[in-house]
Amino acid sequence: MRNPRPPCPDAPVRCALVYPNRLAVAAANLGFQCLYGLLSRKGWVCHRAAADTPRTREADRALAEYDVVAASLSFEGDYPAFLELLSGGGIPLRAALRGDAAPLVVVGGIAPSLNPEPLAPFADIVFLGEAEAGLEGLLSFLETHRPLPRQDLLASLARAGLPGVYVPSLQGPGSGAGVRRVWAPVPWDPARTRFRVEGDPFGGAYLLEVSRGCPHACRFCAAGYATRPFRPLPAERLLPWIRAGAREAGRVGLVGAAVSDHPAFEDLAEAALEAGAGFTVSSFRAENLTPRAAELLARGGLQTLTVALEAGTPRLRALLGKRITEDHLLEAARIAGEAGIPNLRIYAMVGLPTETDEDVDALARLAEKARSALGRGQVTVSVAPFVPKPHTPLQWEAVAPEALVRARIRRLQSLCGRVRGVRAVAEAPKWSRLQALWSRGGRDVAELLEQGVRSGDWRAVLRTPLARRELDAPRDPGGPLPWDFVEGVPDRAHLAREREAALAGRPPVPCRPGTCTVCGVCGG
Repeated sequence: MRNPRPPCPDAPVRCALVYPNRLAVAAANLGFQCLYGLLSRKGWVCHRAAADTPRTREADRALAEYDVVAASLSFEGDYPAFLELLSGGGIPLRAALRGDAAPLVVVGGIAPSLNPEPLAPFADIVFLGEAEAGLEGLLSFLETHRPLPRQDLLASLARAGLPGVYVPSLQGPGSGAGVRRVWAPVPWDPARTRFRVEGDPFGGAYLLEVSRGCPHACRFCAAGYATRPFRPLPAERLLPWIRAGAREAGRVGLVGAAVSDHPAFEDLAEAALEAGAGFTVSSFRAENLTPRAAELLARGGLQTLTVALEAGTPRLRALLGKRITEDHLLEAARIAGEAGIPNLRIYAMVGLPTETDEDVDALARLAEKARSALGRGQVTVSVAPFVPKPHTPLQWEAVAPEALVRARIRRLQSLCGRVRGVRAVAEAPKWSRLQALWSRGGRDVAELLEQGVRSGDWRAVLRTPLARRELDAPRDPGGPLPWDFVEGVPDRAHLAREREAALAGRPPVPCRPGTCTVCGVCGG
């Protein structure tokens, strides 16, 4: 006999916060952790649900029993599992089919902030940008207006023009009005671990965000363009949380797209060590690795140095805007090995614009040289198929055919497999193509998303004429894009200039917050 459900306490609004993966993975996602903190501080009931706990963890209730269902979605690949959670929770997938008794579905996170249109028919509300910059206003609005009928509430919300708030049923492409993404001003309350779950991917480390954005403007990367400007948090804002994390977990994870570019990185690392904690970083720019930094990383317990090389030849790295050279990589490997860090992971991509077999062969040769420079341990080349991202200079590019990407991965794995201590691992090209479909598609691809969720036949989705049209041909740089209505991002003319510079092999214009207005974000 099933135990009685715990009571669901009275509150202004009862919210289910969902994550489209295991709850242990949610614990390692700072977007989810940030939302949990904001919603709990608001005084709402905030219960958690995930793919392995589809009924809420705190009250064992279906999602349909809540006033609001909220989700922070970091990756387009999360979309199918998110829709499965809605359906399994008793909520109609299409927003147009929900009655007044159904919860309001609110989505945010970097993926829908880049391009909300593939999720538009399923979301009542999309929050574009960073929660610290405007979510409080949306929460207050929902608390005040929740008694209204659904359509009246949404109409009032659209008219209110709250920062970062997008109502897809009433706004977006064809409406003639843009919606502005919002950015948290420095300093904000840093995202950090609010709860811990056994089995999380970081081994129970206390995660702390140290910066947002990236100054390097790599042309494929959303962090370098769509989360501009680069904003490191002041060390004095971070040090108390480093000490708290040391006390709570004994290990601190410093998180950000450009952790090694933080001007006080060594001070932060030393603070963790002085507090008696180990520490880790998600990745480290090879150009920034000094013997002192490597010593700190080794003392913190780092076993694998991760660097983003992205491509094997200088020509292709120049197209991408990567300034890392072969010498940078090999020097970083040597320094890491001498500091006692035994392993090196190299991030790279395949299926890039203008890529040839020689680029792949050169990547394997560099991995072999890096293994020699490291001196021992393992070099792992971790490759992902290229996915064009909105608001980047490569947003107009086509997606490489799956057969070609598979052939390039096999070639790389074969070459790396011949060298002792070197291996290559790769993401599945099928899922990368689906990610690209949700990344660059318009509202019409929502039908394909729903089709795949209902049938489970994602191959059939990729064979549709619409999917082939979205993936297989480059976009016209002068034509409309589904995300054109999103404001507060790098302007299109700047991205087009950067695309031309990429094809000519010229370096990108870096992000220099406070000193330039070239991309339109800081001056817009």
